[in-house]
Amino acid sequence: MIRIYFLTIYLFLGCLLMNAQAPCSDFNGTSNPLGNWQLDPVNNAVNYNLGSPNTLDGSQYLILDDLSGGSWFINPVDYKNIGQRFLGQCLYFDFYLEKDGGFNAPLHPTIYILSGNQAITFVANATVTPNSGWVRVRAPLALATSSAFPSNSEGTWSMPGGTWTDFNNVLNNSTAVMISPDITSSPSERVYFDNICIKSCDGCTADFKLETSFSTQGNNTGTVNLTLTNPILVSTPNNPGSSYTVNWGDGTTSPYVFSTLTHTYATPGTYTICVTEKQGKLLVCTRCFTFCYSKSTVPSREANIGNTAPQIDIKAIGKAELTAMDNEYRLVPNPAKNYVDIQTNLSSRGPVSIRVLDTSGKIVLEKSENLESGRQNIKLNTEHLIQGNYIVEIKSANKINSQKLIISK
Repeated sequence: MIRIYFLTIYLFLGCLLMNAQAPCSDFNGTSNPLGNWQLDPVNNAVNYNLGSPNTLDGSQYLILDDLSGGSWFINPVDYKNIGQRFLGQCLYFDFYLEKDGGFNAPLHPTIYILSGNQAITFVANATVTPNSGWVRVRAPLALATSSAFPSNSEGTWSMPGGTWTDFNNVLNNSTAVMISPDITSSPSERVYFDNICIKSCDGCTADFKLETSFSTQGNNTGTVNLTLTNPILVSTPNNPGSSYTVNWGDGTTSPYVFSTLTHTYATPGTYTICVTEKQGKLLVCTRCFTFCYSKSTVPSREANIGNTAPQIDIKAIGKAELTAMDNEYRLVPNPAKNYVDIQTNLSSRGPVSIRVLDTSGKIVLEKSENLESGRQNIKLNTEHLIQGNYIVEIKSANKINSQKLIISK
């Protein structure tokens, strides 16, 4: 008889929010390519048109020509309350400079977030000159502190004349995003914008889930089921389509389509599974996860049935009981039967790795997730663990927390 045990691992490629669809303006739609973008009702000295292709992804883009007067183009619908909805993600945009109005110096791509008559500005570190090519900019959506406005390797937010609390108020209560071709006093500039999107700062648009099962007898194989959640497989007016390729780490690859992919490993060992996302010819991101399996790492449900009592590591359990007082993590319920929730309260977003060890020190379960700050849950399936005492090791931010877990059937 072959006994199969399941371990589900969730890897978050993007920090997608359950109740918030991140806006993305790609200007690709046929019926309404502008979406909710429009002339500013006051400063509206702009001519707008569409062009193609953006060489970064082969898609259609927005063209803005500066006229005499204030030249603002805004979206007052899709980007409201950005800080409340998408904190920790990034605002991306593609930029191309065709005419600089005689500026005759390198230009930094710029985008604005508005709240009423107040604005915050992101200025990219990248420089462009007329017809020097497309650049993709990534602006972090983070709150300011008393010592600094948010920034990353690609640029910095600013609010001339505003305090850090003013900045946070604009970000949290934003009413619009604004772009402009206005560079000089000469009304002859022309700029292109494309893919003004809020998404994970690593560029990925989808999450993926791995469900792995291991055989403990017979041929000792391992099987992986891979499913993408929220993949953008078809181009729509608000989202560019993506393609995904899975490298299974054993010399084989598969394209991802509208289904769960299944892959079987005939030989126990260590494998790195990578999912690569592309938009047209543009490489968006690659995320990988390494797992290993062998017969010795998967416990038999009947391993301790018989006349021999299981070994009890009193020192390990004592250590776990002491560190369980750390309020960053809680095990609920404990004792557990078929599942246990690891309740977290993290101060910052980051990866969390979990190992469950039996009293002999053997790893019986492993799980990894990228978690947001604050209160989050990680659910462990414990229905295949035999009754007894276990140690749960939780690693995050280079710290290890150990707690005792009791399984009671």
